[in-house]
Amino acid sequence: MDRKVIETSLKIIIIGDGGTGKTSLVNQFVHKKFSSIYKTTIGVDITTYETSVKNTAKTIRFVIWDMSGQTHFKKFRTHFYTGSSGAIVVYDLTNALSYRNISSWIKECHNSSNKAIPIIIVGNKADLDELQILHTKPPVQEYPTVITSAKNNWNVEKAFFSLFETIVGQILVKKEEQLAETTHVSFE
Repeated sequence: MDRKVIETSLKIIIIGDGGTGKTSLVNQFVHKKFSSIYKTTIGVDITTYETSVKNTAKTIRFVIWDMSGQTHFKKFRTHFYTGSSGAIVVYDLTNALSYRNISSWIKECHNSSNKAIPIIIVGNKADLDELQILHTKPPVQEYPTVITSAKNNWNVEKAFFSLFETIVGQILVKKEEQLAETTHVSFE
């Protein structure tokens, strides 16, 4: 029996306003399924995804926390950020308010996770061309933005793997820095 050896588990959070398609993105990415039936996430849904990421042959388990976007879950949601390695902040291309709320989601993420983590912004529902509100620039300049369609599975993998590769890259750099510090030899 061929079993994968999981080298590490990393927590990813998916955040954004309710109805932006966070759960649809996760379901499309992990299960290759899309449902047009909308069900509000209550609290958090947790899914795992195992893969080897570019720059390493090791298998990594990403634990994806799909967090509720409804405002009445905010006081509970802040506890779910602890231990996060990265975040995907989702907005709906047909909903201007969800676009404007991106900054507050990023602020909540930084305040609740107590550390700077890689963030990717995802504009979802690109399949709804006729309803899209045109945005000429990314919502927050310092974070990469990927436009997706969970329904058509367009750029969904790109969004997740961009984040995964950024996280793994940071981990490898930290390990190299730690190795360099521990192997320093002084000839004084």
